[in-house]
Amino acid sequence: MTESIWFTDLLVRIHVTPEDTGGAYALLEILAPSGHVTPPHIHEHDAESFLLLEGEITLHTKDGPTVVRPGQAGHVPAGQAHTLCVTSSGPARAVVVSVPSGFVDYIRACGRPAEREALPTLDGPPDVDLLLREAPAHGMTVLGAPGVLPADLVARV
Repeated sequence: MTESIWFTDLLVRIHVTPEDTGGAYALLEILAPSGHVTPPHIHEHDAESFLLLEGEITLHTKDGPTVVRPGQAGHVPAGQAHTLCVTSSGPARAVVVSVPSGFVDYIRACGRPAEREALPTLDGPPDVDLLLREAPAHGMTVLGAPGVLPADLVARV
Protein backbone atom coordinates (compact mmCIF):
# COMPACT_ATOMS: atom_id res chain seq x y z
CA MET A 1 0.00 0.00 0.00
CA THR A 2 1.34 3.41 -0.94
CA GLU A 3 2.19 5.81 1.88
CA SER A 4 1.68 9.50 1.01
CA ILE A 5 3.52 12.22 2.95
CA TRP A 6 3.65 15.99 2.71
CA PHE A 7 7.34 16.85 3.10
CA THR A 8 8.14 20.58 2.95
CA ASP A 9 6.23 21.69 -0.17
CA LEU A 10 6.28 18.23 -1.78
CA LEU A 11 3.93 15.29 -2.10
CA VAL A 12 5.99 12.13 -1.59
CA ARG A 13 4.39 8.77 -2.36
CA ILE A 14 6.35 5.82 -0.99
CA HIS A 15 5.53 2.88 -3.27
CA VAL A 16 8.20 0.44 -2.03
CA THR A 17 9.04 1.04 1.63
CA PRO A 18 12.22 0.29 3.56
CA GLU A 19 10.19 -2.34 5.41
CA ASP A 20 9.43 -4.05 2.07
CA THR A 21 13.12 -4.39 1.17
CA GLY A 22 14.80 -4.86 4.53
CA GLY A 23 16.21 -1.35 4.13
CA ALA A 24 18.02 -2.16 0.87
CA TYR A 25 16.21 0.53 -1.12
CA ALA A 26 13.00 2.54 -1.37
CA LEU A 27 11.00 3.56 -4.44
CA LEU A 28 9.34 6.96 -4.24
CA GLU A 29 7.26 9.20 -6.46
CA ILE A 30 7.78 12.89 -5.81
CA LEU A 31 5.58 15.76 -6.97
CA ALA A 32 7.26 19.17 -6.57
CA PRO A 33 5.86 22.62 -7.36
CA SER A 34 7.42 25.00 -9.83
CA GLY A 35 10.21 26.94 -8.11
CA HIS A 36 10.93 24.22 -5.51
CA VAL A 37 14.59 24.37 -4.43
CA THR A 38 16.28 21.98 -2.02
CA PRO A 39 19.01 23.24 0.29
CA PRO A 40 22.44 22.00 -0.77
CA HIS A 41 22.95 18.75 1.10
CA ILE A 42 24.71 15.42 1.27
CA HIS A 43 23.22 11.99 1.86
CA GLU A 44 26.19 10.38 3.60
CA HIS A 45 25.01 6.80 3.01
CA ASP A 46 22.25 6.94 0.38
CA ALA A 47 22.62 7.23 -3.38
CA GLU A 48 19.68 8.75 -5.26
CA SER A 49 18.60 7.97 -8.79
CA PHE A 50 15.57 9.51 -10.43
CA LEU A 51 13.58 9.35 -13.63
CA LEU A 52 11.76 12.55 -14.51
CA LEU A 53 8.18 11.95 -15.66
CA GLU A 54 6.87 15.52 -15.94
CA GLY A 55 8.26 19.04 -15.73
CA GLU A 56 11.91 20.08 -15.70
CA ILE A 57 14.53 20.19 -12.98
CA THR A 58 18.08 21.43 -12.79
CA LEU A 59 20.39 19.27 -10.73
CA HIS A 60 23.49 21.00 -9.32
CA THR A 61 26.50 18.87 -8.34
CA LYS A 62 30.28 19.25 -8.30
CA ASP A 63 30.12 18.70 -12.06
CA GLY A 64 27.93 21.79 -12.52
CA PRO A 65 24.25 22.16 -13.46
CA THR A 66 22.41 19.50 -15.46
CA VAL A 67 18.94 20.14 -16.88
CA VAL A 68 16.75 17.03 -16.69
CA ARG A 69 13.59 16.73 -18.80
CA PRO A 70 10.85 14.06 -19.02
CA GLY A 71 12.25 10.67 -19.91
CA GLN A 72 15.72 11.60 -18.68
CA ALA A 73 17.38 10.37 -15.50
CA GLY A 74 19.85 11.63 -12.95
CA HIS A 75 22.01 10.04 -10.31
CA VAL A 76 23.76 11.38 -7.22
CA PRO A 77 26.19 9.01 -5.48
CA ALA A 78 26.19 8.77 -1.69
CA GLY A 79 28.43 11.42 -0.15
CA GLN A 80 28.12 13.92 -3.02
CA ALA A 81 26.85 17.45 -2.35
CA HIS A 82 23.89 18.43 -4.49
CA THR A 83 20.75 20.51 -4.81
CA LEU A 84 17.96 20.65 -7.32
CA CYS A 85 15.52 23.24 -8.57
CA VAL A 86 12.21 22.75 -10.36
CA THR A 87 12.73 24.98 -13.39
CA SER A 88 9.52 24.19 -15.29
CA SER A 89 6.54 26.53 -15.22
CA GLY A 90 4.44 23.73 -13.73
CA PRO A 91 5.12 20.97 -11.22
CA ALA A 92 7.73 18.27 -11.72
CA ARG A 93 7.06 14.59 -11.06
CA ALA A 94 9.78 11.98 -10.69
CA VAL A 95 10.32 8.40 -9.62
CA VAL A 96 13.19 8.26 -7.12
CA VAL A 97 15.16 5.26 -5.89
CA SER A 98 17.05 5.70 -2.62
CA VAL A 99 19.77 3.07 -1.98
CA PRO A 100 19.76 2.14 0.83
CA SER A 101 16.45 3.48 2.07
CA GLY A 102 17.52 5.93 4.79
CA PHE A 103 16.10 9.02 3.08
CA VAL A 104 12.58 7.70 3.70
CA ASP A 105 13.11 7.86 7.46
CA TYR A 106 14.05 11.54 7.12
CA ILE A 107 10.91 12.22 5.07
CA ARG A 108 8.80 10.47 7.68
CA ALA A 109 10.47 12.34 10.56
CA CYS A 110 10.04 15.78 8.97
CA GLY A 111 6.80 15.30 7.04
CA ARG A 112 3.22 14.48 7.87
CA PRO A 113 0.64 12.16 6.34
CA ALA A 114 -0.86 13.75 3.23
CA GLU A 115 -4.50 14.72 3.64
CA ARG A 116 -5.09 14.33 -0.11
CA GLU A 117 -3.14 13.22 -3.17
CA ALA A 118 -2.03 16.71 -4.14
CA LEU A 119 0.64 19.23 -3.25
CA PRO A 120 0.21 20.65 0.26
CA THR A 121 -1.21 24.10 0.80
CA LEU A 122 1.37 25.84 2.95
CA ASP A 123 0.52 28.37 5.63
CA GLY A 124 4.15 29.45 5.97
CA PRO A 125 7.67 28.34 5.21
CA PRO A 126 8.86 24.79 5.97
CA ASP A 127 10.10 24.13 9.50
CA VAL A 128 13.82 24.61 8.76
CA ASP A 129 14.77 23.98 12.40
CA LEU A 130 13.13 20.54 12.22
CA LEU A 131 14.88 19.75 8.93
CA LEU A 132 18.27 20.75 10.36
CA ARG A 133 17.70 18.99 13.69
CA GLU A 134 16.68 15.68 12.07
CA ALA A 135 19.33 15.64 9.31
CA PRO A 136 22.27 14.16 11.29
CA ALA A 137 20.14 11.34 12.71
CA HIS A 138 19.31 10.30 9.15
CA GLY A 139 22.78 10.48 7.65
CA MET A 140 22.34 13.88 6.05
CA THR A 141 24.38 17.05 6.12
CA VAL A 142 22.67 20.31 5.15
CA LEU A 143 25.27 22.68 3.71
CA GLY A 144 23.32 25.91 3.52
CA ALA A 145 20.12 27.66 2.58
CA PRO A 146 18.17 26.61 -0.52
CA GLY A 147 19.77 27.74 -3.76
CA VAL A 148 22.51 26.90 -6.21
CA LEU A 149 25.28 24.80 -4.73
CA PRO A 150 28.10 27.20 -3.92
CA ALA A 151 31.48 26.23 -5.42
CA ASP A 152 33.29 26.57 -2.09
CA LEU A 153 30.97 24.02 -0.49
CA VAL A 154 31.46 21.55 -3.34
CA ALA A 155 35.24 21.89 -3.02
CA ARG A 156 35.05 20.72 0.62
CA VAL A 157 33.24 17.51 -0.29
